[in-house]
Amino acid sequence: NFMSNPDERTAIDQFGSGDKFFGVATLMATLPGLPMFGHGQIEGFTERYGMEFKQAKMEEWPNNDLVARHMREIAPLLKRRHLFAESTDFVLYDFWTGYGTVNENVFAYSNQRHGQRALILYNNSYGSTQGTVHMSVASMDKGSSELRQRSLSDGLHLPFDGDLFLSWRDTASGLEYLRRSTDFHHHGLTVDLRGYQYAVLLDWRELRSTAECPWGKLCDSLNGKGVPSIDEALQQLRLRPLHEALRQDRKSVV
Repeated sequence: NFMSNPDERTAIDQFGSGDKFFGVATLMATLPGLPMFGHGQIEGFTERYGMEFKQAKMEEWPNNDLVARHMREIAPLLKRRHLFAESTDFVLYDFWTGYGTVNENVFAYSNQRHGQRALILYNNSYGSTQGTVHMSVASMDKGSSELRQRSLSDGLHLPFDGDLFLSWRDTASGLEYLRRSTDFHHHGLTVDLRGYQYAVLLDWRELRSTAECPWGKLCDSLNGKGVPSIDEALQQLRLRPLHEALRQDRKSVV
């Protein structure tokens, strides 16, 4: 996987230095195979290099903002290449819009390894979009040689249990989300993506709702909204009656 090669324009020349650049870099870092960075790609150099060049003709300095964003968003993905490198559990999905059409500009795929799951989405378009990831693109089954589609829950090996909840973290925003496992089976996952936005959903957990850990109540309270930490949100939910009682006591004293 690469964004450019010595025979092409440089990556920064083709994709700019904003969200489109890092969206494509995210694909490169999370698709099966070997990600390959061109000379000067991380630094944002504009001069094209090849084997025929003995030395640089331009005096360029690294783009510190570009390097910092690479370290913040792409480097952590490269450290988890074991999760993305293999193709055995790789599944590519259609992104269905509310108009009953597939948005071909959106890349949506999942992978997993040793119980770890990953779901990646990238909107390779200037315009915003909303859609649902539920069924995969048809692919050839190696055993039967027939075309086969897989659901999102099947592709991620998600359990079907009414008392089980699934959480994950979007590494781009840093927020955690919580949802019933049965919702994935019935409806898939609906997301909004602005132009050139990408989302890498990692750190999936299976959480069972109990009296001590009322994940179901928290899920209903969040209603799909992301939070910095669902564990902290659960703690705040459990302490809410105490906080309300203290507020009532203060009002009575006043």
